[in-house]
Amino acid sequence: MKEQLASLYFQVTSLWKQLCEEHNDLFNLTCDEYSLLLQSELELLEEKIEEKNECIKRIGTLELVRRDLIKELNELYPGRNIDSVSVLLTVMSEYEIESNQKHLFRFNALLIDIIEKIQAQNKRNQLFINKALHSLQQIRLEASGKKNFSTYSARGSAVSTST
Repeated sequence: MKEQLASLYFQVTSLWKQLCEEHNDLFNLTCDEYSLLLQSELELLEEKIEEKNECIKRIGTLELVRRDLIKELNELYPGRNIDSVSVLLTVMSEYEIESNQKHLFRFNALLIDIIEKIQAQNKRNQLFINKALHSLQQIRLEASGKKNFSTYSARGSAVSTST
């Protein structure tokens, strides 16, 4: 059983390393996407979005591998219900302590950091897109001869009217 756990530990650690690499690629692609948005390079942006989608597919494939490894661990430890990453890390920490290793713990911390950076960059991208869409709406209204006024309701939310 100890040998099986060691084998699964190294498989999980290898998987986490791959997840870190793919998420790092996704972060770089997301930053590139923002740069292309700023430059209004729509054709290149389309290609970058396709690259992001391919990267997301690769991450999805790795997620399937993760599920399979968790199934194997659940079979190895029938009394434990490994149904989340935190439980997985707890089970694997026993091996890490015993073998004086911290690879999985470190890869997991790195993965969390990269995912948080991707989320922050995606927010910046979305904010830029929202501002651009708002500007386009303003331009359309002005081109049609309509004027747009914003007033506020009693609750403080903006109410736009066109005349």
